Amino acid sequence: MIRPKLSPRRPIVVAAAALAGLATAFAASSPALATSPSPQQPASPATQTPSPSAPTPQAASPAPEGPTCVSAADARYTHTFRGKRGEASITLVNGPLCEGEEQAFALVSYVAPSAKVEFPQYVLSKSVDKFTSVAKDEVGTRSTLKFKVEVPTCYTQVDFVFGDKIIDPLTESDLYRNRKVGSPKGIGSHSKGPQAWYNGGSETCEAAPEVVVESDCQGKVTFNLINRNGNAAANFVIATDKGYNKAVTVALRSIEKVELDAAAVDGQITVTANEKSLWTGTQQPPAECQEPEVGEPETSYESTCDELVLLVQNPKNGVSLTSTFTPSTGKPQTVTIEPGTNKSVRFPASKGLTVVVTGDLESAEPIKWTAPISGCDEGGTGGGDQDGGLPVTGAAAGGIAAGAVALLAAGAVLFVVARRRRIRFTS
Repeated sequence: MIRPKLSPRRPIVVAAAALAGLATAFAASSPALATSPSPQQPASPATQTPSPSAPTPQAASPAPEGPTCVSAADARYTHTFRGKRGEASITLVNGPLCEGEEQAFALVSYVAPSAKVEFPQYVLSKSVDKFTSVAKDEVGTRSTLKFKVEVPTCYTQVDFVFGDKIIDPLTESDLYRNRKVGSPKGIGSHSKGPQAWYNGGSETCEAAPEVVVESDCQGKVTFNLINRNGNAAANFVIATDKGYNKAVTVALRSIEKVELDAAAVDGQITVTANEKSLWTGTQQPPAECQEPEVGEPETSYESTCDELVLLVQNPKNGVSLTSTFTPSTGKPQTVTIEPGTNKSVRFPASKGLTVVVTGDLESAEPIKWTAPISGCDEGGTGGGDQDGGLPVTGAAAGGIAAGAVALLAAGAVLFVVARRRRIRFTS
C-alpha cells in the first residue's frame, strides 16, 4: 500500500493548540498561584480542566471608636421611689446621652388638703438634677441620679417627674400626668420601676402667717410676709382702698418681701393671709424722718427816755439763735439766745438812734428810737412817736402801756423757722 507523504504543518498546529490551552489554564488560576515563588508544573493538556475562579476575600470593617450614645428621646431608665421618706433614684441603662443631649428629673413634695388626691397643693420641698452628654474630652458621666426632699407630717403628695418644670400650685387643670416617672404611657413609661407618686399624711396642713411692715423716709413701704411656723403655704393678699391688690404665696419656713412706693399704697392698707386679716393701717414714715415742730421766737422793742430796748423770747422747742445788733452810734452787740431763754439788748437813748439786726434774727429796716409821747420831763416811759405808731410802756402809764404793747407786737413780730431759717425784725 502506498502511503501519502505527511505534511509538516500538522505537528505545528497541534503544538500551537497545546500552548493556547496552557495559557488559558494559567490565566484562570488564582493570583496566589501567579505570584507563588515556586511555580507549579503545568498539567498535561490532555488532563488539565479549568476551575472556576475563587472570590477575593473582603477586608473586615474597623470597630467604631469610643462609647456608643443615645438621644434623650431614646434613653431608657430604671428607678426606685420611697415617697413617704422623700427619696428617689433613677439609672440610665442604655446611655450615655449623645453630645448636646440632656434629661432633667425632679422630686417634689407638696402640702395637700387631705390624704386623698385633692387640690390645690403647694410646694414644700424640691430636688432637681439631670443627665448630661459625654463631651469628647470626658471619660464619662453619672449613670445614676439620687434625690431627697422634705415630706410634711400633714397631708402631702410626693411626685417624681421627668423634666425640671415645677408646678406650684398643683390644681385639677395643671398636673404632671404622664410626666410622672413609671407612668404606663408617655415619657413616664421610659423608666421601669414602681409608680413614683405618693399620697399620705395624717392631719390638716395649716400655715402660721405673720406680717411686718416697714416704711422709709422716701415713702416706700416694705411688707415682710412671713410663714415661719406651721406646716403649709400661706396665701397673702395686700390691698388698699385705692384699688391696689397683690396676692403672694409664701412657702413653709419662708419669707417674701413686697416693696411698694408711696403712690401704690396711698390710703388704707389691709394685709390678709388665708382669708384672715393680719394688719390694717396707713403708710407712716419712721419717727426719725418727721421733722419736729420748731417754735418761733417772739420779738418786741420799746423806747424810754433813757434807752432803746430790743427783747427776744425763744421758746423751749425753738432753735439756738445768734444775731448782731448794730447801733448807728456806739458798739455792736452780738448775742446768742438758747431755746427756753429771753434776752434783752439795750442801747442808750439819743436823738436819731437806729439799730440794725443781722444774723438768725433780721430787722426788715433799721429800728428807730423815739421819745415817749408823754415827754421825758414827767418820767414817762414807753415807745411811740408823734403819729402814734410806736408802743408806750412804763410804770407810770400802766393803762397806756397795755395798749401800746399790743401795737408793738403787731408791728414788731419776728418769724423763725426750723433749722436756723432767717427771721425778720419788723419795726
